[in-house]
Amino acid sequence: MPGVRVGRHARIRRAIIDRDVFIPRGAQIGHNEDEDRRRHTVTDSGIVVVTTDDEPYIGEIGEEALRNESEFDRKGSER
Repeated sequence: MPGVRVGRHARIRRAIIDRDVFIPRGAQIGHNEDEDRRRHTVTDSGIVVVTTDDEPYIGEIGEEALRNESEFDRKGSER
């Protein structure tokens, strides 16, 4: 995936992602068919095609994931 950047807690399933796409933190691609069809091209077989002009659906980030992220950062690890 040349040039693709994926933010923390992004969830991607059954997707083709164009080069140089930024997937923001908490994005959900391939997990909500209605949102995927509204925001992206979806093939007949259900593959989500994400291009640089698309705006992915941002879902809720669970409390446990945020707690784990906070703990990870406190230990001095890179963000």
